[in-house]
Amino acid sequence: MIQIKSRNILCLQAIVLICMIIFTTSSCRVDYKDPIPDVSEIEVELTFIHFDEQVRKEFEKEETDWEALMEKHPSFSSLYFEHILDIWSPGEPLDSLEVRMDYFLSSPYYIMISDTVAEAFPNMDFFEDDMEQAFAFFKYYFPYKSLPVIYYFVAEFTYGNVIFEHESGADGLGVGLDMFLHGYFDYSVMSPFNTVFSGYNTRTFNRDHMAKKAFDAIWNDLLGPSPHGQLIDVMLYYGKIHHLNKLVFPHTPDTVIFEYTHEQMEWVTANEYNIYNHLVENDLLYSIDMNKFSRLVNPSPHSPGMPPEAPGRVVNWLAYKMVRAWISNNPNKTLEDLIDLTDGHEFLLQSRYRPGRY
Repeated sequence: MIQIKSRNILCLQAIVLICMIIFTTSSCRVDYKDPIPDVSEIEVELTFIHFDEQVRKEFEKEETDWEALMEKHPSFSSLYFEHILDIWSPGEPLDSLEVRMDYFLSSPYYIMISDTVAEAFPNMDFFEDDMEQAFAFFKYYFPYKSLPVIYYFVAEFTYGNVIFEHESGADGLGVGLDMFLHGYFDYSVMSPFNTVFSGYNTRTFNRDHMAKKAFDAIWNDLLGPSPHGQLIDVMLYYGKIHHLNKLVFPHTPDTVIFEYTHEQMEWVTANEYNIYNHLVENDLLYSIDMNKFSRLVNPSPHSPGMPPEAPGRVVNWLAYKMVRAWISNNPNKTLEDLIDLTDGHEFLLQSRYRPGRY
């Protein structure tokens, strides 16, 4: 009888253990993604302006009229000539602009870049379709926000995306096409001292990342500049951006959203606990020393203090997982509540984050 009872207890213990394993495994596999809303009834009409083409057409005329171009597109013309190219200011005569633009547009370097852009982008249908779909989701989450007028430009690798105040009172978005030529242009010939053109960055300078990078600029404008404080404050900022991108690009692969290779994506997913543990053990979460965590949040070939397989900006991915925890554990909070939240410590407390659960 004693032996039989012992077997029953052992069987019961085994059943409980199996149930616990099943529960734990299934709880780790819960999909915490937001449901994809139906945006089929949301109408989006975006205006795309090929400013680069209009500049070239003006240059090809027998008598150029830069003043007419500036009157047609006052806000972006001002931005383009004064700041992006830094070639002219309103206090100078238009003759000066004409001479400098003639020199700029007739240079072999510009002609090479312009020809490469034309080869890489025979049309912009792919980008415009992506942006219209993304802005349908944008309007779903932000129904009262206006849509930007989008300008294409070429400026010899100065800017990828710029947000500016458009003349209609709405925002404008500039897209530098020459910053998306990976596969058509060898960015390694650029200044070796400018890390913007390092391989870990230029790998994503392509059409697959164009729409996502455009929205990065939109989110930067919405959220304001990145905070300078504790690492957890900075993480919250970038976690929000990843979350917002996931909302407007629900069908886009994570490799694009987080700008990781497939191998890097697999590594961070498999090492979530180790990443978080590294921050805790090294007292980094509440550190205000940017020298200690700069490469954990900014573009870099890898994250210092971690295995060589760890990609740069690894804590920004972890921050997204924390945002997922915050959403899951605060069902009464809204997207606006998340956007307004800037205290990283309070965010971490409210999230009740545990690695591997979200």
